[in-house]
Amino acid sequence: MNEPFTSSEAKAKGILSDRYPGKEMAKLYAENRNQATIDMLRDAVFTLITNQIPTCTIAQVLRKTHGAIQYHLRCLEGDGKLKRRNKRCHWREAVEA
Repeated sequence: MNEPFTSSEAKAKGILSDRYPGKEMAKLYAENRNQATIDMLRDAVFTLITNQIPTCTIAQVLRKTHGAIQYHLRCLEGDGKLKRRNKRCHWREAVEA
């Protein structure tokens, strides 16, 4: 049967609310730059990208610029946590290494 349509934004918000309850979610939106917040943000980006959420939606949901999301994805790729087929493919095609 046909499943009801769920937007990627609603799916992303659902994933984040399950993973980061209450005050943890507020830390993701914070502007301060301590290492714990950066690690939490990278974990959120990693979780969303491996659930095939587009980068523009991730940026919108996390209230960051598209460039910031790209930066964190490249850091995850450099650390060996993400892997893409090639440098020209979309990030949502990345898989956990």
